[in-house]
Amino acid sequence: MSLLKNVDGLSTQDLHLKKGENSYLFKRFKGFIREKGLLEGASSVLVALSGGPDSVCLLNLLYLLTQKLNLKIYAAHFNHKLRGEEADRDSNFSQMICKANAIPIYIESKDVGKFAKEKRLNIQDAARKLRYGFLKRMAKEANIDLIATGHTADDQAEELLLRFLRGSALEGLSGIRARRTDNIIRPLLFAKKREILRHLQTYDIPFVEDSSNLTNKYTRNKIRRLLIPLIKSEFNPSITTTLSRTAFILQDDEDALMELALKAFNHASLPEKSLSSYKDNLAVTLSIEVLNRYHRAVKRRALLIALEKAGVPKDKILADHLLKLQHIVEKKNEPSGSYRLPEKFLAIRIYDKLLLTKAFNSEKKTESHQDLLVIKKIGTIIFATPVGLVNIQKVDFEQAMDSIVAMKNKATFPKALYLDAEKLSFPFQIRFRRPGDKFRPFGAQEERKLKKFFIARNIPKIFRDFVPLIIKEQKIAALCGIEIGDDFKVTGKKALKISWEPDEPLKSMLSLLA
Repeated sequence: MSLLKNVDGLSTQDLHLKKGENSYLFKRFKGFIREKGLLEGASSVLVALSGGPDSVCLLNLLYLLTQKLNLKIYAAHFNHKLRGEEADRDSNFSQMICKANAIPIYIESKDVGKFAKEKRLNIQDAARKLRYGFLKRMAKEANIDLIATGHTADDQAEELLLRFLRGSALEGLSGIRARRTDNIIRPLLFAKKREILRHLQTYDIPFVEDSSNLTNKYTRNKIRRLLIPLIKSEFNPSITTTLSRTAFILQDDEDALMELALKAFNHASLPEKSLSSYKDNLAVTLSIEVLNRYHRAVKRRALLIALEKAGVPKDKILADHLLKLQHIVEKKNEPSGSYRLPEKFLAIRIYDKLLLTKAFNSEKKTESHQDLLVIKKIGTIIFATPVGLVNIQKVDFEQAMDSIVAMKNKATFPKALYLDAEKLSFPFQIRFRRPGDKFRPFGAQEERKLKKFFIARNIPKIFRDFVPLIIKEQKIAALCGIEIGDDFKVTGKKALKISWEPDEPLKSMLSLLA
């Protein structure tokens, strides 16, 4: 076996990669690349080279391919600074094997442990983030078409089990892709670890081993060293082949369903109601009625697309999130509500619309929720975010009538309201809703519970606490931006114009009520 404890004394001949061109593994390698179209349109590949058996085998097979195709290969090695002298040995070996074969190599070292603490990540996530960031940066700077990593069928089996145990979302259960949308390819995904080791041994190709792979410190290692051997011995000796084959089948199924889901998403999305113009916050709004026309399997994937479009990190989306969103979308007896998502995102049901955003925090407590504000004159009252401001003006009756007609024909919220200046004389009060509040809306014969009015007008729960109420002699004279009380309708010559300007994104969200 060509496992190295150190790299001293290696000759150029030892490190030469022009070996194995007649091997069965190389034949299958070429076939897999053709089948998956991994090199289509590419003239250069950057190999992620750790120095371990998988990455060295990948470098070897791609090097052999350059003898037959017009393909330029490069290598990139990332030193995680986690294993002291052993990590330095791996870097030295990677440089030596590339130099012996005239392969350009890029080297970078970062303190992954320090980065993990700063970003509050576990070591493996921090290492992956830095490593892939380095690979993508080098590919971009050197104008290299593809990045190739040495993932194998064993990695596929481990990843599938890991994602299943963590409750990954639907797409995640289809495993590692042979080619990702960001031009990362996995040409060894067809091969088992033992086949790779046999190839390296047969052709005397040296490699180094990462000692951290031999411990049970990390979950992935436990799956590799404990769970998979148990499954092999007690349940299925071919579990790696079974899981690998299952992943490829699920990927085909997933691709077909995602095509349908994209059509469903495009059909259900309401771009004209989007909040994407609000600062840097993205939002996606969907028609629930349209979503519910589709099969649940398609619907969940359409919701997955919507979450990604809104900006929810893909690796944070679990199957449980999609099931809860599906429940919100399908529940007929609760037309309004909200659900918290990862990274401070929020799903808000506004009757027949579903809004996904991080621009609004429904749990935010503001100083605007004071018990009572006494208003003694015309002017502007400024509240804390997100309530905004309420502007009070005195206007002529004729102007008020013209505006009332105009506003009656306007479908958007919040609306300017006009109340009789004599009936709503100063001083009056502004407060927010209280349990048991009653309201007699314009044109109604009797009072009703404010809660029932909100429900009848399709005002979602998440917004009700932010609506300023105009109070005169214990009566609700108006719900700012929404409706006046019938007792305060304009009958005299003067009117008070009440204009509510909530802060964004509350203002834009209220427009969804139209």
